[in-house]
Amino acid sequence: MFPDTPIAVLLCSCYGSGELKGLKIVMGSARDVHYYLPVNDDAMRWGIYLTGIGRATTPPGSVYPRQAHPHLYHFRWEQGRQLPEFALLLINKGTGLFESKTTGPLPVRPQSVIFLFPGVWHRYRPSPKVGWTERWLCFSGELAHRLMDITLLQRECPVRRITGSELLVRCFDELIDKVLVNPARNSILLSLHALGLLGTVIEAVAGIRLPSALEPSVQLDLPADSVVSGALARIWTRGHQAISVKQLAEGVGVTQRTLERRFRRYIGHSVVEEIIACRVNRAKRLLEETDMPVKAIAYLAGFPSEQRMRVAFAQREGVTPRKLRRRSRGGHAEAGRQNDQGPFETPPRCRDTGHIKRRLTRPEHP
Repeated sequence: MFPDTPIAVLLCSCYGSGELKGLKIVMGSARDVHYYLPVNDDAMRWGIYLTGIGRATTPPGSVYPRQAHPHLYHFRWEQGRQLPEFALLLINKGTGLFESKTTGPLPVRPQSVIFLFPGVWHRYRPSPKVGWTERWLCFSGELAHRLMDITLLQRECPVRRITGSELLVRCFDELIDKVLVNPARNSILLSLHALGLLGTVIEAVAGIRLPSALEPSVQLDLPADSVVSGALARIWTRGHQAISVKQLAEGVGVTQRTLERRFRRYIGHSVVEEIIACRVNRAKRLLEETDMPVKAIAYLAGFPSEQRMRVAFAQREGVTPRKLRRRSRGGHAEAGRQNDQGPFETPPRCRDTGHIKRRLTRPEHP
């Protein structure tokens, strides 16, 4: 089919809303391969989506890059390039040089990753005397930009050292194999695998401080006191259950008085306040992101009653749960709901087993 070329090239380019953005597969040796995947409107709505992936080994003294990539991705050292999306490079062997408009020249050592950002001029190459082995991932979407907003990805620190490069190599190769099964299809499953790979990379990067989704106290570093850190972990992972200070103290092996004393020393407020903060945080998310009734949300968030949740919101947020929901939706009434009734009027567990109803008969914990 391609008598004058040693590699097979498949190129499909279509333009227009909802159509394929572009697909290219280039295969060289058994280990060198790269794919550029079709992206349509559905993929863009997933929050994060895969646009390309590949691996290559550049021996010492070789021209770089070795293979012809699509015009959007190909570059020469003299010119550099700008991408419209994010990219991640894993250099597990060899050395080289990276340069961007933000950072200037930076050395690239073995077991490093390079983060590339949309709209930022950059260039990179392996050392002519050493070469390198690289794997890369191109991705985009709203979630990718959010990772940059919370400083997990920083333009000022694009080259980072990593630990456990063997695991990352294996994860990259597994994802490449998944793409190989059907390179013309960009499924949401591929995007989820790419997101998992990105999470593994971020976890392996030395020096990245992962922000906590827990509020408010757990955003701080967990205290060295194992009793307090254990109690915090239990509150934020089991706060939706009926839980008391006494139960927490028993769970971490101290008396209730000892727990309260240590908690105030390290955190600055009581255990009960932390439990309530956890439940309010969970309830806010359900109010803003679902149409579930307020009463159901109260129980799912861990409050013993809707009234207790209303009091907690008044104290901590200055509004009722219903007003907070309307405010988060631009002041509009809850969509499609009348008198807070609807298909989620009672949580399924309550109808099936009475689990949540039975909680009304229990002593009201914070």
